[in-house]
Amino acid sequence: GLNEEVFDALVLIGASGWDPDALRQGWRRVQELELAMHAGRRSRLVRLGYADERAEELASLHTRNFM
Repeated sequence: GLNEEVFDALVLIGASGWDPDALRQGWRRVQELELAMHAGRRSRLVRLGYADERAEELASLHTRNFM
């Protein structure tokens, strides 16, 4: 996962506000971003010819940056 400072910053950016409802929305958006990034990594590995199970395994080994 992300380090705490990056995660918190992304939540605040996604929240666009400080009230609890906005922060919850920001948290949900970060969760969706992480899922989308994982799905993207996995689908690229499948397109490269890796079997689904191996692609899932490799996609889970990503680094903590957004590259």
